[in-house]
Amino acid sequence: MAHDSASISMSPAERSRASVLLVESDPMERNNMRTALKALGYGALADAPSHAAALEKLDERKFTHVVFEAKRTNMPAKEFLHKVFEGVGTNIVCIPSSYEPSVDDVFDLLIMGARGYLVKPFTIDSIEDAIVMATKGDPLPDALLTARDRNEALVAIMMSSLDKAATIMRQAQQFDTAKREVPRVIANFQRAAGLGRTFSKGGDPGLLEAIEKFCIERSNGPATKLGRLRKRLRSGRDDEGDTSEG
Repeated sequence: MAHDSASISMSPAERSRASVLLVESDPMERNNMRTALKALGYGALADAPSHAAALEKLDERKFTHVVFEAKRTNMPAKEFLHKVFEGVGTNIVCIPSSYEPSVDDVFDLLIMGARGYLVKPFTIDSIEDAIVMATKGDPLPDALLTARDRNEALVAIMMSSLDKAATIMRQAQQFDTAKREVPRVIANFQRAAGLGRTFSKGGDPGLLEAIEKFCIERSNGPATKLGRLRKRLRSGRDDEGDTSEG
């Protein structure tokens, strides 16, 4: 989830207005998270050693963000997230944390409405990136909610982000308004690529296979530059074959 820190950011005022609840069973990890967020200038901070204790704190006061363990404490993480949204609403920014996001149920939590994820062990930069992107980055596309094939959906999201980035970068050559958008669209593409690498079935080979399939299907679709190039290449190979036979 790392991105250029200058691309998408939260102002000091936005940080000071944020109230973050940390849900972490490891006392040292919990303390390290608090220390990092305090150093980054986030406002009100609270913590809980379990999901159930966190729900009690959410009943007592309002939070803008919840960073919570993706593994079970005294309740499954998915049940916790469901209860948070049920009790507080879906505007709260929920970020699961995990040492192994591809093994834990992090992808399911994203589909449920979590806004991002934090990979542990975290650094001050990675916790900053996770919170900023979850707060200010584009929401995850609906394609994730309806996809029958996870890799297909992840690649579609990557390619859509790449298309947007390419369009904005092309427009930025002429328009200052587009130039200001370049860091944001690049950060969103990096986020989409990170999602793909983290959650694709079959790891990198599975993701590469899905990318190849997507590109082939796109090139065979309505007339595109890639489709026209493929046609020319095929035509060139056919011509070479005819020459060799003569």
